[in-house]
Amino acid sequence: MNSTHARFLRIIPGFAAIALATSIGLVGCRQPTERVPPSEPAAMETVKPKRASLPRIVEQPGTIQAYEETHLYARVSGYVKLPRDAEGRILSDIGRKIRGAKLDKAGMEIEPGEVLAELAVPELEQEVNQKKALTRQAEAEVDQSQKAVAALEANIAAMTAVVVEAKALQERWESEFKRIAKLVKDDVVAIQARDETEHQLKAAGARVSSAEAAVRKAKADRDKGMADVKAAEAKVDVTKAEAGRAETMLGYAKIRAPYDGIVIARRANTGDFVQPNGGKGEWLFTVARLDPVRVVITIPEVDAGLIQIDQAEVKLSIPALTDPGLPATIKITRTSWALEPGTRTLRAEIDLPNKDGRLRPGTYVVAKLFSPRPEAWTLPATSVIKQGDAMNCYQIDEEGKATRRAVQVGRSDGNLIEVLRIQKQGSTSEWEEFSGSGSFAVRASGLMK
Repeated sequence: MNSTHARFLRIIPGFAAIALATSIGLVGCRQPTERVPPSEPAAMETVKPKRASLPRIVEQPGTIQAYEETHLYARVSGYVKLPRDAEGRILSDIGRKIRGAKLDKAGMEIEPGEVLAELAVPELEQEVNQKKALTRQAEAEVDQSQKAVAALEANIAAMTAVVVEAKALQERWESEFKRIAKLVKDDVVAIQARDETEHQLKAAGARVSSAEAAVRKAKADRDKGMADVKAAEAKVDVTKAEAGRAETMLGYAKIRAPYDGIVIARRANTGDFVQPNGGKGEWLFTVARLDPVRVVITIPEVDAGLIQIDQAEVKLSIPALTDPGLPATIKITRTSWALEPGTRTLRAEIDLPNKDGRLRPGTYVVAKLFSPRPEAWTLPATSVIKQGDAMNCYQIDEEGKATRRAVQVGRSDGNLIEVLRIQKQGSTSEWEEFSGSGSFAVRASGLMK
């Protein structure tokens, strides 16, 4: 045996020992296999349908607007004069709170609003003076006509007395004529006496006719005088109306606050010449009524039918104000009812009190509208799952067997979902109203295959 062969034989037993030790070590580390019994399936959680009302929630941005906003224009031509304080500051400048007209219960003005500006119109003042003078003149003419009528009434009385006197004379001569005629017949007096008496009788009759004509003329003059009185009185009415119109136009020279509010814009300056332009010219002031204010919200067409006045509750948030001081209960005050043709939206408004002026027009608002809906059968939202194009739930029978049922659903608030109809057992096309009977799996996703 050579040296190489002997060295190899000495190495081999070492390898064998290592292999054997390794094999023994591996066998000693292996643990015996234990059989773990299969765990019991967890009990399926079920739920019965319940009746609930899921309000429709519409969240839309909105804007605070003034309750009223008015542009004030000049009604007459003139030069502007602005009221100022002792230091020369304009009293009707922007941001100034103004006092408007005061009205009684019938809506009649009992106190005018404060003056924001005054227009100098001297020619209109002269016209007012002229109209007043014409009124006084017309009233004097009425007085004169009435006195003329009184004189004519006295003349009628005098003429009537003349008629009475003439008739008495006529009766005397008529009696005398009869007496003389008898004497003539008896040949007591000459026929000439009868003729003279007859002549006097005729003269007396003529005087009666003349006096009666004078009475008729006096009455006609009286009637004409009364007509003159009425004409003079009508003239007074005309001149008074003209004077009143001139005074009204002069009143327009004072630009007054229409209501309590605030001046939000001013274009008028001292010395400006302004003139009426039918509302198309430059306005002088813009004033706003800020108590209350309006919150304007635009509702999409799909939700417009759900908004009912005094029914839909609203929650408002104003990001710019940490404490806007809003009422506890807020509801829609009014809607436009008709949709805007371009945007297909409904304008809804909410009136909010604003005594402290905290709410400013133009402020951004977020509104959540909760529209009440009738109760319906509901399931937890997790009980209904979409599979393909269908909405399904799993009905659990008394033995715990789950049966998939297709359903037609309505609204969901994230926790509950309305179930309107359910597919009939054994049918793929027939539906029936969901009656709320039976139990359903709470988590439908766990039963999907």
